[in-house]
Order: sequence, then C-alpha cells, then structure tokens
Amino acid sequence: MQYGLYLFDFDGTLFDTRDSLLPIFRAGYAAVGRDVTPEEVEDWMHLNLNQSFALSGVDPSKFDIVTDAIIAALDMPEALRLIKPFPEAREVLETLVLRGKKIGIVSNNTASHIRNVLEQLHFDMPVSCIVGSDIFTHGKPHPEPILTALSMLGLPADGKSCYVGDSLQDEECGRNAGIDGILLDRENVHPGFMGKRIRSLTDLLA
Repeated sequence: MQYGLYLFDFDGTLFDTRDSLLPIFRAGYAAVGRDVTPEEVEDWMHLNLNQSFALSGVDPSKFDIVTDAIIAALDMPEALRLIKPFPEAREVLETLVLRGKKIGIVSNNTASHIRNVLEQLHFDMPVSCIVGSDIFTHGKPHPEPILTALSMLGLPADGKSCYVGDSLQDEECGRNAGIDGILLDRENVHPGFMGKRIRSLTDLLA
C-alpha cells in the first residue's frame, strides 16, 4: 500500500545507533554512580527513558539527573562517530521524496540530536517534520509523538499515513495514533507478528 506520509523511527530504523548507545547510557548513569552493561543497553534501546530508568533500580528521585546527563551525552564526539545510516535508508527516503511523498521522523530521541546527526551525515533531503522527546511529554507507545507530528503537518490520523519502526512499541504507537504501524523486522525477531511487517526499508518502495 502506498501512503502520502511516511513517518519513521530514528534509532534502529533509519540509523544504526546500537554502538553509540553504550557510551551514552554509561555517561548518563555515571552521573548517579551506576554502571551500565552492554546487555542492559540491548534491553533498553527500544524503550523510552522512563521505561529504561524503571528497570535500572536507581532511586526515582534521580531520574532528572540521569535524563539530563543522557541528553548531554547524545552529541559526544565519541558517540556521534559510531552512528551510521542503514545501507538502504538514504535511497529509500530520496525515492519517496521523488515520488511526491512526505517524510518525517518521530523518535524517543531528541529532535535536536536527530537534526545534528542528519546534518553531520549530509542527509539533506526535505524532511517535513522531526518530532523528538524534547517536544512531547508521553513517549512511545503513547500516541502523542505521532499525533504531534500530524498536528505539525495539519494532517488527520487516517489510512493515508504510516509509521515505520523496528520495535513492537513503534508499531503499537502507530496504531494507537490511528495510522498504520509497520514493523521493520530486519532480523526476523518477530516471525509470528500478524500486523504489517517488512524486512527492509526497500520493501516500502514495492
């Protein structure tokens, strides 16, 4: 099915940020004296900060300290140089734009960090909106991030828009907002998933 608006998750969907997350989380939790293991980052990478913090065992009163430290660490040079686009991402976005489609990014990451990465990696195709955690209050799978994007674009929540992400939480966020959620399952982690599922971003061009 073709859509007029394609909204994309950022981490794990358009950009491979897996390697960058360990130094980011470690810097964030170091602010409260808590070490972070690679295994924990693997579990936390698809969660919003509230969800991952709840799993950390850190005193809830220190949430703001950890969050501020993580946000500050996002643009550390040692983290930025570990971020790379997935091989097909640029071609797919450019093709969608050439076909007259609107594209946007909706992420639990911050909009300012996303803009920084796009600039540094020269992703200069027209992105209609960038919505991050510095704009909304409730993270995915709450519908607010996507509803915020639709509001910015003056578009209704209907079948003419979709949200593509690499976690079940992303797909649920799309459905919760009233648009099509599409699960990007590159490694066939969810073979029994019954909703809309693709194995590569290039499948969106079929």
